[in-house]
Amino acid sequence: MNHERIRSLLGAYLDGELKERTKKNVERHLRDCESCREELDLFERVDAQAKEYFGASGRDGYWETFAPRITSGVSEQISRAIPKETHMFADSFILPRKDFVTKAWVFPLSLAAHALLATILVVLPLMHMASIPHVEITTAFLAPPLPPPPPPPPPAKKASSSAARRIKPIQAQANFEPGRLVAPVEIPEQIAEEQLADIGIEGGVEGGVEGGVVGGVLGGVVGGVLGGVVGEVEAPVRAVGEIRPPKLLHQVDPVYPEIARQARVQGVVIIEAQTDIYGRVQNVKVLRSIPLLDQSAIDAVRQWVYEPMVVNGRPRGVIFTVTVSFTLK
Repeated sequence: MNHERIRSLLGAYLDGELKERTKKNVERHLRDCESCREELDLFERVDAQAKEYFGASGRDGYWETFAPRITSGVSEQISRAIPKETHMFADSFILPRKDFVTKAWVFPLSLAAHALLATILVVLPLMHMASIPHVEITTAFLAPPLPPPPPPPPPAKKASSSAARRIKPIQAQANFEPGRLVAPVEIPEQIAEEQLADIGIEGGVEGGVEGGVVGGVLGGVVGGVLGGVVGEVEAPVRAVGEIRPPKLLHQVDPVYPEIARQARVQGVVIIEAQTDIYGRVQNVKVLRSIPLLDQSAIDAVRQWVYEPMVVNGRPRGVIFTVTVSFTLK
């Protein structure tokens, strides 16, 4: 048993209400704990004083008359407090007093006196009309201001010697450049039929294709390069060392994505591009990625056109790297 548990059992130990086993545990703890012994001594002294003070309670009839004695004491205290409460509530405005009748006729009398005084203040000035000052009203007519005088006439112009000269009309000549389309000034009534140059050979060539050129290779494709081999497509070369990247002929600027613009994302996207024998970009691969800008860079590079690469007299595709920069303005 711990210390707090023993302290809670000291009162029961003093009254002899503990069991034998619990009583032995308490006595064993009291031999070792000085604070518990001091607390038990205090309980014993208080108990002794209580028995000494209430020693008369042991006589016969003490507890039988206890309740009547308490009741009579409370009644006596209440009777002593009644005169004080009566005097306290005598000053309250809730209870009517003897002079209430006197105050009842004072209010209408005061109301009549105030009404009479107000009537005198209103009627008295009306009875003396001669003392009211006369107010004179003066009427004035104000005319609008006169308009300003008109400005003086302008001075007469002197005859100029240049007016006698005759102006000769000059017909403007339009500058036409060959090979350049110029919008006509006037819509012509008739449009002359254009003379088309002879293309190809009349009747065609056996084994040729539509759109071919004179002197082409049988079995070739439209747009082929002279010197190519029919049906053979060589692997593309990588632009390293002596092989330089092809020359860019047509460039399309990338579209800055709106979501990247709002997120304030910028940077450089590096792409590996592969062209075909015609210089058109066929395959792309992102080497350095910026997620919000990759697709825009790919879409732009796919539209670029480069100069066809010719290696050893044969057209070849090229693999090279392209950098696409995105900068916020």
